[in-house]
Amino acid sequence: MNRITKRTLLSMLSISLIYILFFPLPIPELTIRRDLLTTSPLVALTGEVIEGKIKNDPKYGDLYIVPEVDLSFIYVKTNKIGWYVVSRGTAP
Repeated sequence: MNRITKRTLLSMLSISLIYILFFPLPIPELTIRRDLLTTSPLVALTGEVIEGKIKNDPKYGDLYIVPEVDLSFIYVKTNKIGWYVVSRGTAP
């Protein structure tokens, strides 16, 4: 590869990484996995994310459950850009 191609590839990779780490993601499961990445990296990569029964709660949003972690109930909401985690807890 020539120098310009390597530089372009590196810049595209850097922009993608910054987007994934700091901006809301397009689907709730990826948002939950990113949130779990800091506390439980193994569960974030291999754990099961279960869709809960609470949908469109005006204060918290949608409920998802990750049984392998202590704070297993995770609420996510959506905005114009994508999904983000609102709160985590032990029970709804």
